[in-house]
Amino acid sequence: MTTQTKLEVSDLVKHFGGGLSLMRKRRPSVQAVRGITLKVIAGEILGVVGESGCGKSTLAKMLVGLDQPSEGTIQLDGNDLVGANGKVNLKQHARRVQYIFQDPISSLNPRKTIRDILSAPLIYLQGLSAEQRQSRLEELMTQVNLRPEFLERYPHEFSGGQAQRIGVARALAAEADVLILDEPVSALDVSVQAQVLNLFKDLRESLHLTYVFISHDLGVVRNFCDRVAVMYLGRVVEEGPVEAIFSQPRHPYTQRLLDSVPGQLVRKLPAEDDAVELPDPMHPPVGCAFAARCPVATAECRQSDPELDALATGHRVACYHPLSPPDANNHD
Repeated sequence: MTTQTKLEVSDLVKHFGGGLSLMRKRRPSVQAVRGITLKVIAGEILGVVGESGCGKSTLAKMLVGLDQPSEGTIQLDGNDLVGANGKVNLKQHARRVQYIFQDPISSLNPRKTIRDILSAPLIYLQGLSAEQRQSRLEELMTQVNLRPEFLERYPHEFSGGQAQRIGVARALAAEADVLILDEPVSALDVSVQAQVLNLFKDLRESLHLTYVFISHDLGVVRNFCDRVAVMYLGRVVEEGPVEAIFSQPRHPYTQRLLDSVPGQLVRKLPAEDDAVELPDPMHPPVGCAFAARCPVATAECRQSDPELDALATGHRVACYHPLSPPDANNHD
């Protein structure tokens, strides 16, 4: 795999709300993303995990151009999609970065046939003629393992797995080379999940695609992704190769996530007190946001927020007291 950076975000911030009311009172704001810097290598699958409300989907929407960052830049192949002035290049976003939605049925217009849905990007982004569109539509359906005659049907006539394949075909119609996958299989049956994930892998190889994969399912992330970024309250607290994250987590929050997976034989950290108060995104705490839940937190953790520091090649953690790696002789 190449080491060329495909997608890069720098100091990305997103606030919702804020500003002044008509009475000149300051409105509260939610700090959904609080300064994320990440690189996605060409051809890889970067998994993004974390609890609900940690900012995963907000990050995904900014990457695809559905939300505009409050601060920060987004670059694709070294060119600005969102520059330092906050200007979003929407057409470039749509041509190069596409979104795969969690609910495949509701993401498709129920009043339009599949032909109409897939033709829109071919007309408005690619500028293809009617003859060119017909050839491309048949090619797209073949790429996602659906019969071309399905083009005349409506979304409600398809199963969830088939509808998700149509969503993938719509993304491919734009000739995008980066796909943002936001829980793309969570609404599907387990057997269908495997088929769709295999389709994603095949398309990555044949079309040289790059994926950002948002998911709650750590088992899927471990088997599908190359690298993982762990988010907590709008920040990345750990990032590294998938096996390093799952076998040698260094941030206490990452370990807490792994301890919560059903079937874990050994809990590495003591159970949390039910009285622990979760941080408020409208008023993030000073210092590390995880400190109130962390069994190794000290006064230093509550005074300043640690930066992501490299512990090993490609493995970064934002923690003043990272967990010790397991004994090299321990193969549990």
